[in-house]
Amino acid sequence: MSETTNPIDVAIIGGGVSGIYTGWRLLGADGGSGYGKPKPSVHLFELSDRLGGRLLSLLPPEIPDYRAEFGGMRYLTTQKLVHSLVNHLEIPTRPFPMGGPSNIYYLRGHHFRQKDFADPAKVPYRLGWQEEGKTPGEIIAQAIETIVPGASRLTKAQWQDVKENYKFNGQYLHDQGFWNVIYDVVSSEAFELLVDAGGYNSLFTNWNAAEALAWYLGDFGPDAQYRGFVNGYESVPLTLADQFEQAGGLVHYEYELAHFDCITGDNGEPLLRLEFRNGQVVHARRLVLALPRRALEMLDRQGEFMRSSDVRGLLCSVTGHPLFKLFICYRYPWWSGTGVELGRSVTDLPLRQVYYFHSEEVGPVGYNPELRDSLVMASYDDGSFVDFWSGMCAEAHRQVRGKMDNSGGRWQRFACTQGMIDRAQRQLKLVHQLEYLPEPYAAGFIDWGQDPYGGGWHSWNIHVKAWEIRDRIRQPLADWPVHICGEAYSSHQAWVQGALLSAESVLQGPLGMAAPDWYSEA
Repeated sequence: MSETTNPIDVAIIGGGVSGIYTGWRLLGADGGSGYGKPKPSVHLFELSDRLGGRLLSLLPPEIPDYRAEFGGMRYLTTQKLVHSLVNHLEIPTRPFPMGGPSNIYYLRGHHFRQKDFADPAKVPYRLGWQEEGKTPGEIIAQAIETIVPGASRLTKAQWQDVKENYKFNGQYLHDQGFWNVIYDVVSSEAFELLVDAGGYNSLFTNWNAAEALAWYLGDFGPDAQYRGFVNGYESVPLTLADQFEQAGGLVHYEYELAHFDCITGDNGEPLLRLEFRNGQVVHARRLVLALPRRALEMLDRQGEFMRSSDVRGLLCSVTGHPLFKLFICYRYPWWSGTGVELGRSVTDLPLRQVYYFHSEEVGPVGYNPELRDSLVMASYDDGSFVDFWSGMCAEAHRQVRGKMDNSGGRWQRFACTQGMIDRAQRQLKLVHQLEYLPEPYAAGFIDWGQDPYGGGWHSWNIHVKAWEIRDRIRQPLADWPVHICGEAYSSHQAWVQGALLSAESVLQGPLGMAAPDWYSEA
């Protein structure tokens, strides 16, 4: 594809949001000056037949005005970079409801409503005196304030000082696990409630406490306002890709990088030689690996870069967490009779989180004789609960699936087995105290723990000074023009905000670009 006498300037591996955003910025497609003059040649190589990575928005069958978010589904207005980008691209968004007082909790075999957290008699946990009558969010906020007094009022700079220098129980926070420090300041029953009612298991594993405390306050704090996308979150990378290509960038699908090494070009210029599994060889001046940990580990380790102990140590500084989603389509919104309309309900059954959607663009859920098909995310779970579905996932993956086109084949590629549907239906009946549920007409799932993703999100490991890793990983070896970015090694793991910030760290760091003029942290 490229001769050593005519190499491309920048090769980007990975068509997720951090990869395509990097190419978009390099070419000045955002209206900025770009990487340099003349305009660089930038090629993006994607393993699959689609762009977006862990952003995947599918049209449910027979529901033309809604998108099922199989990947990322929302962002926070406090996440300034992604918020600014969405506004700059003029991508339509809408509020993303998380539920209200009547949303259901089915925990320990008991049904109660969100509003019932104020009544200790209705919450089936033996909480301490200081914990009774509080929501899970209030309990975790109180716990974090106990660990780091004044935590909710700290500035970004002050939080960084806490991460580097603050000690709790005589130890630096980065040398302790989140599970450990939270368990030190809440009752065991309160901790169980936090895990069960929070809907996520992996959040309360023993990941780096210094990062986890700040992350939790920022992402689930009282000022959090969520927004979703009218045309799906996938519209962000697709819009970026369209503008990237219009600016002269090239996208190559079904290109899997196998191996890369440094060579000397015909004119003596140091170059990177990239070998792909389809037999193609590409030469580039710079290489951006916009990949999660598992995809990086799948690269051939015989090359000097991947053999480096420094590189291996950086890659192992985070852990990927399994994440599973299952969507079911119905002819009408049967859940409206249970007192819930939008947002989520939570259970300790393997479903874990249930989100309610509908086909109408606006207005409450209800019977609409002209447009009544409705959608429920029947399961959103992570960690060990993904194992419940794993065997059934393997059966579904053996089915023949087509390429990712814009027809029904996109949904069919992720179709559930009947066994998955039956088990989800049984648990939905239990959560909603219903004897009968209508038969669904379509259902789809995804397991983000599969290769090459290795997880739906990542967390920093204990004993890791994440702020140092983030600085080093943008160019792991000083004499290699190879850069790593993406959600996995970011300051906002689990969010697109993290992927974009990581990309900007590469762009404004070793690539020497200025910050975009459409973005301000203010």
